[in-house]
Amino acid sequence: MESDTTVSNDTNSKGNEKSSSGRGGLSTTLNNSPVRKVVAVFLIAAIFYTVLFFIMSSINFGADFVGNLTGPNARSHPDIAFYQERTEGILEGQIPYLDFYSESPPLIMYLMVPAALMGGTVGSYAILFSIYVFITAALMVLLLWRIEPQYAIRSATFYLFNPITWITALIFVQDETIVALFYVLPVLLLMIGMAKTATFASILGAFTKVFSVVLIPLTLIRQKAAEAKKSIVIIVATAAAVCVPFVIAAGEDFIFFIRYYLSQTGEAGLAEGISIWRVLHDVGIIVPGALLQSLLLISTLLMLCYIWKKGIDPAKGAYLLILPFLMFFPKIFTCYFIIPYSVLCLLVNSDRLQPYLITVAMGLAFFVQMFNSYDGEPSVLPMEGLWAILPITAALAMHAILIYIAYRQVKGTNHASVA
Repeated sequence: MESDTTVSNDTNSKGNEKSSSGRGGLSTTLNNSPVRKVVAVFLIAAIFYTVLFFIMSSINFGADFVGNLTGPNARSHPDIAFYQERTEGILEGQIPYLDFYSESPPLIMYLMVPAALMGGTVGSYAILFSIYVFITAALMVLLLWRIEPQYAIRSATFYLFNPITWITALIFVQDETIVALFYVLPVLLLMIGMAKTATFASILGAFTKVFSVVLIPLTLIRQKAAEAKKSIVIIVATAAAVCVPFVIAAGEDFIFFIRYYLSQTGEAGLAEGISIWRVLHDVGIIVPGALLQSLLLISTLLMLCYIWKKGIDPAKGAYLLILPFLMFFPKIFTCYFIIPYSVLCLLVNSDRLQPYLITVAMGLAFFVQMFNSYDGEPSVLPMEGLWAILPITAALAMHAILIYIAYRQVKGTNHASVA
């Protein structure tokens, strides 16, 4: 009995010590919790975006400033008129492609409807596009937290505060913040082993912006044959669920947006954008559209084969697959750079230079845009004589940076570092 009592007392003593240690550990954990960092980052970001919103609203969301730099059409944020027509039409019960023209995939139009509910002003769209920035950052935190909390916080912080992000949302007021969300989401899901869900997210992304279609094979090659077959069923079922109602309602007009994107890979895309091909076109050097289309297709397939053969991790793979579009798609715009930037934020642990490099590339793109003319309006800077050397040099430097980023990825390790 004496021995039993002693054992019991020892056990209780150890239990009390463990309980006390547990309480102390919990207290210490809470005091040093990464959750506090998350709250702090998002609170500071919310204040920053709010202040910037009111500053931009006081100067018509930079319309005059941006317009003076990029040409007369930019003064009125011309894309806002398209957003308003589509979202207000949807609220009135109109059917896209049947009742109004649109070169956009269907999903993105419905994702912009909340801005119309908020009044449909430029400010409403700026708020909505900023909200999508925060949703993207929140998903980075929630999904990457499973890998390592500090890594998750760091990636989200890079995404929230880089000029690429807030310029796209609050100055240019462009829907690419939505596109970036649906481009990075499948990558995040792949990183935590949810390949089938990533496939579903990637097909939704393709109905947001066609560029995201390149992520579908990226999700499939990371699955076993049996799982890939199930994912293909998911792709077909999702595509049918989205497309069939519009095909029934609008018929052939529904696939106009597909024909539109295909046409923009050729000569038609040279009329706008900031690619080197557009710049060369403006100085009289016209690259055949068929050549650009072939280069885009071949380079995309080669990238996919390389990623599959080398086992490149999802974030690097997603960048390598968007690279051919940035290189050979003639009609790229400044705000497109938020798309590759979103996945480069996932590499901040292994190479922090890459997000900064893509920011420099966007700056060069903005400079090139100053030489563009739209709808017959004169450009801000003349595209003639020796002046033409400047945009050509800037565009070449922009493409060189994009290639250099890919080089840094290829020469690095194949797995994402989260240390």
